Amino acid sequence: ATSSETHTPAPGAIEVSPGGVTTAVGADAESTEDEYSQACQAAKAWIDKQGGDRKSQIEPFLKTLQVPDAQPGPATYNTPWAQLSPARQAAVIVAVHAGADSLC
Repeated sequence: ATSSETHTPAPGAIEVSPGGVTTAVGADAESTEDEYSQACQAAKAWIDKQGGDRKSQIEPFLKTLQVPDAQPGPATYNTPWAQLSPARQAAVIVAVHAGADSLC
């Protein structure tokens, strides 16, 4: 396994951290190449600003996308998190992990 691989839960399952952040969605990721690239870049830029261990910034970044008053942006395909299908949420999570690994 490489560091860029994202854990995938059982189909239909949603994994939530103790802090209440959705960290994995059991669905095939669904996004266009352009959407994936924009989400990855948005995550990478945010993580770059935080400094420190990049992997430790994944959950805090996901939290910024998932709070009820979050403004939709490139990381969520300009759609509020709660309105994304499970496949789209899974794609966001994959892109955020790639951003943490500087793979975009």
